[in-house]
Amino acid sequence: MAAQSLVLCRDPDVLRTLCPLLFEMNMGVEICLGSSGATRMVRKRKFDAIIVECDKDGGGFEVLQELRAQSPNQSTIAVGVVDDYKLMKEAFATGANFVLSKPISTEDASRILRFTKGMISRMVRRFLRVAVQHLSHVEIGGMKDPAFILDLSEGGIAVQSLAPMKHGQVVALNFQLPSTTHTIKATAKVVWHDATGRIGMEFQEISDQCRTWLKHWVQERLKNSPEEFAVPGAAELPTSVRVLSRWMKPLAVAIDSAFVLIAAAIFCLVAFLFLRGEAIFPLGVTFLFALLIGSALYSSLFWVLDVRFPGTRAVQSLLATASGRQVA
Repeated sequence: MAAQSLVLCRDPDVLRTLCPLLFEMNMGVEICLGSSGATRMVRKRKFDAIIVECDKDGGGFEVLQELRAQSPNQSTIAVGVVDDYKLMKEAFATGANFVLSKPISTEDASRILRFTKGMISRMVRRFLRVAVQHLSHVEIGGMKDPAFILDLSEGGIAVQSLAPMKHGQVVALNFQLPSTTHTIKATAKVVWHDATGRIGMEFQEISDQCRTWLKHWVQERLKNSPEEFAVPGAAELPTSVRVLSRWMKPLAVAIDSAFVLIAAAIFCLVAFLFLRGEAIFPLGVTFLFALLIGSALYSSLFWVLDVRFPGTRAVQSLLATASGRQVA
């Protein structure tokens, strides 16, 4: 399964450097802006890597101390980020395995993060994962739209999904094992997720027959195409599908927002014509009022009907079109 990282940082320059590198390595990323929130998270959840900004206010050092205390992350790899050379020694002493000094260069960050990812792979890998190179769907219980399989192993699955899922959530899965006629049915627990819609799940209940099919499938891929084995980050969908799927959520929101904006503009135009230019309120106030009411009605309508928003349906259609051109 793909690794999950926690980033405690308020420096936008640091985030602009680190986050793209983490995404390229297929690491799930959760960003925390406050040390108190980060402390609560390391007490409750297990992360594979934690990046902590250690500044003079001491908040980052407190998180490192909590990390190495009685928490699920005692053995987690920690990377400190400092802006003062004097703080580097303190970061190592507090529990950081590696330290990056500001201003962070992409080259230095890439080298440290790749080394970190290699250590994570050796520490946590229980099952070999195989990247699924062709478009394959998985039906997840309680979700209207199918997700796309990124990689598979005997122990779990990583998917690209439009609908959000919660850490620890247990769901029913149903999918056809790629390039076979076998159908896998199992329950799985969400062990990581990120803002791009990628979700990693560990199988909880799966029949011996399904597990045998998975094991043989992995072994066959190793025998025929060893390059398909995914060190974390190797799982790739076709480029057009992967890029579009990562932007599904913001694109759907943009489409729905356009619907509301157009409706509000039409309302203002009709009101202006009806009153023959003698508006009771300034046009800007009227537009804002129409926008608020329109947003509330729009959201209420589709939540009550329990159907997908038009933006979601439009993006699903685009994704289906792109996928249809890529399926082998």
